[in-house]
Amino acid sequence: MLVVSDFNGTLSHGSPIIGLVRWVGENQSKFRKNLYMAKIMPSWFLAKHGLIDWNTWVNDMFISCMPVLKDASPELFEEVIAYTMETQLWAKRRLDMIERIGKHVQQGDEVYIATGMWQPTVAYFAAHIGAKGLGTEIKFENGQMTLAEPIAHGQEKAEKIRKHLGVDRIDVAYGDTSADIPMLEMARQPVAVYPDNKLKAVALERGWEIFGDRADD
Repeated sequence: MLVVSDFNGTLSHGSPIIGLVRWVGENQSKFRKNLYMAKIMPSWFLAKHGLIDWNTWVNDMFISCMPVLKDASPELFEEVIAYTMETQLWAKRRLDMIERIGKHVQQGDEVYIATGMWQPTVAYFAAHIGAKGLGTEIKFENGQMTLAEPIAHGQEKAEKIRKHLGVDRIDVAYGDTSADIPMLEMARQPVAVYPDNKLKAVALERGWEIFGDRADD
């Protein structure tokens, strides 16, 4: 079987953005870290309270936080990833979902994590659970980390799955927000994981499986 899961909120509460910025604060510049956090607080407040789209805000943060890391290189970013994994992504993983994905792996299913997160980061996490990562490719030039392709979100992520995996349908899909609906619609078995209100309403209307309740989260 072919299984595709979202990452943020679906498999972990951890933030690769916070991981990168905190690594900078501990290893490069506390001032740069604090300045960045201060700059994003107003927009974070708006996103947190639903005044702007949360998923769009997160994608913007993936881009805006990259210049905070100086002297960037693949080797240095590996250090950032290891720190982020330890303090954020793995530390705040959803144990019930990791167990469920583990069962797919044990029975020989091909599992992908499709996300807007940077490709080296998602690949690192995916390897820990026997999956493969499908994230946003990055590049390093003159000590700066930048995107090598646009972040795929919503319908664009579904199209990226079709293109990279060469399929129109997948067997099982996991997602936690309304942005994941296009990906979930590709699946024979769509699963709404601790869904937001919009996704929960769609899941109930269409008879999709609901795994977990965000009210208890």
